[in-house]
Amino acid sequence: MRKCCFKGLCVGLLAVLLGTASCRAQEKVVYRDYDRLGWTILDSLKRPGAASLFKGMNTLKLAARMLEENTPVDVEPRPAGKRELKPRAIIEQRRESVLMVFKYMRATVHPEYIMPWATAVVLSEDGVCVTNSHVLWQLIDTSARLDLRDSLLFVATEAGKIYSISSVLSYNRSGDLAFFKIDTRGERLVPMPLGEDLAVGSNVHALTHPAGYPYVYTSGVVSRTFIKESGNPFGNRVEITADFAKGSSGGPIMDDRGNMVAMVSCLHPIYYVDQPPSDRQMGIKECIPVSSIVRLMRKLGK
Repeated sequence: MRKCCFKGLCVGLLAVLLGTASCRAQEKVVYRDYDRLGWTILDSLKRPGAASLFKGMNTLKLAARMLEENTPVDVEPRPAGKRELKPRAIIEQRRESVLMVFKYMRATVHPEYIMPWATAVVLSEDGVCVTNSHVLWQLIDTSARLDLRDSLLFVATEAGKIYSISSVLSYNRSGDLAFFKIDTRGERLVPMPLGEDLAVGSNVHALTHPAGYPYVYTSGVVSRTFIKESGNPFGNRVEITADFAKGSSGGPIMDDRGNMVAMVSCLHPIYYVDQPPSDRQMGIKECIPVSSIVRLMRKLGK
């Protein structure tokens, strides 16, 4: 009997040790060279034949003139996750669904370069994405003029893959929403699961690209929900305490299960005597609730 107990104890200890070793292996820190990533993306644009895969901004703008605001977008949303995840798991499992939006600026008096522009979220395997309408305003607004250096607006992944924007699918100005399609060249992307609107006090997680710093994670809570425009179905807004900045526009706000529950829209700084920047007291971080995004989505086959 004692031998059996001793054997069981040894097996238990071995399992604990193996489990500990497994946890330690999973806690390995990965350092990513994002400066090199920028050069990789620029080199990809300059490869022979790469330009033929991309539509220029003038071409996209001309096509967008025929687009009506609030056009329904045919997309089947990825079902919401049910299991609560730790922040690290949320980041690792959702980062493939978060894209970087870039502008390619052609050489004029200055050398060519790519400009970090915004963030976008993948909604379907075949390349339907969502971001803010102000991110694509130069394409949507017929009165907006393109800069002579503006030639390409495209997206890229953290792995350095680049995809052209093939068309703008829909937009809503008051809701600060824009849907667009990218040419995946037959590749299947990883869509972000969509959750539900959250109440004040709920935990939130953001993964965005503020000011050219790719894939920055912040967390916080919903600090306030309000109606920005009474009677407008796209007038609902969410304010959060998780940090973001320029370049984060269109980025996902997720719940504890890694479901997208809102999207970054804008930041309102508050100054004590309206004399920036020395008297800045706080920033109100305004987001678009996921219910507004879903409002423009039409399930396939419906």
